[in-house]
Amino acid sequence: MIIPVLALQENTYQNFSPFLVGLALGSYGLTQGLLQIPFGILSDRYGRKKLIYFGLILFTIGSLIAARAETIEGIILGRAFQGAGAISGTLLALLADFTGEKVRSKAMAFVGGFIGMSFMLGMILGPLLSQSFGMSMIFKLTAFLGLAGIMIMFIFVPERSSKYHNLEVSLDSSILRSTFLDTNLMRLNLSIFMLHFLLMSYFVILPVTLIDELGHTEEYLPFLYFSLIGGGFFVMLPFMIWSEKFQRQRVLLLCSIGLLSLTMSLMPYWNNYWLTMTSILVFFSVFNLLEALLPSWISKLSPPGRRGSALSLFSTCQFLGTFFGGLIGGFVIQEFNSIQIFSLFGSLIILWFGLVWRFGNIEPLQTIVLDITSKKSKDLLKIISKQEGIEDILVTDEDSVAYVKINKVRFDFKRFDDLMFLGDGNGKRN
Repeated sequence: MIIPVLALQENTYQNFSPFLVGLALGSYGLTQGLLQIPFGILSDRYGRKKLIYFGLILFTIGSLIAARAETIEGIILGRAFQGAGAISGTLLALLADFTGEKVRSKAMAFVGGFIGMSFMLGMILGPLLSQSFGMSMIFKLTAFLGLAGIMIMFIFVPERSSKYHNLEVSLDSSILRSTFLDTNLMRLNLSIFMLHFLLMSYFVILPVTLIDELGHTEEYLPFLYFSLIGGGFFVMLPFMIWSEKFQRQRVLLLCSIGLLSLTMSLMPYWNNYWLTMTSILVFFSVFNLLEALLPSWISKLSPPGRRGSALSLFSTCQFLGTFFGGLIGGFVIQEFNSIQIFSLFGSLIILWFGLVWRFGNIEPLQTIVLDITSKKSKDLLKIISKQEGIEDILVTDEDSVAYVKINKVRFDFKRFDDLMFLGDGNGKRN
């Protein structure tokens, strides 16, 4: 809610400057990024709900600090406290504890859909609330939502512990380094970092551009954001379906980055209103597209048994991109003119393009988690391992769970189900 309006609050907060605005937008991402992995490790040890309560309390405290702030430094402090409630990974792990393997992907997609809806809703509500009640009302509302989250967790969500430590949804600190150094995953981590870097940098200057250069009034911003972000969603939808159906992820990623570079580089030279608005629409289209696809690609490319750790690193890179985007974007916008600003961002995107050039298309992969506590189930695993379409297998140290990476096109699911039924095995698709 504050992303589309904070850059317009020059008369609201003392010591206001573009650099400090960028820092205020990004400070949330710094504490989120630094604490995602520690929260995940602690939630495995002490329980999901305790860490979620703690995170929501920190978020609420940060909201109250920001609501009472009279200086931009107070907003920075409040935002940092809000981000310290880094529970997004822990919430997804809790969701995984409550869902079976067959429905987990749908459940995660359902949550992802609500995250996307909340982003669009926030972009509309932020300008409406700031115009009608002032910026403090936005932070008072987030404090209320933090308390509401605590009540929902207390009343409706029971304690739950998983039967076994599922590495597909949990964090394993012992494999973080090797997961981080995986080349393909690194390219996707860089991509989510750059995407949120650009988003945060963009919103340090975009609200001012819409009002001062394009002549829109602040009252018109909610409708404008709804049109641009909503329009971007519908523009990207056919491309997302096409890339997944025909396995053209590499082409889509490179074309998306190329479009971002083009629109960023040319934007200061476009004095035409409609060209400028089209470039903003392209930005939101690419953002919506990659924001939806990158987590899915990380999940598919993760080695068996490392998806939980890979997604934790992915989230960390995402939030650090938010921090550095606000920090560097605010500094650049304060010190340079628009041509230099967009040229710099265009150059960074070209560098991003070069670093992900060797990214390849993704086979239709998924992981099956098998309980192999009995000798019979272990024998079945040996039979299955010879079946066509098996890409990789990881057996845990406890020798009780196997993670089997399969190619969905070449793998014979009917034969697999028959084998599991005849052997009374406990196989679960993920």
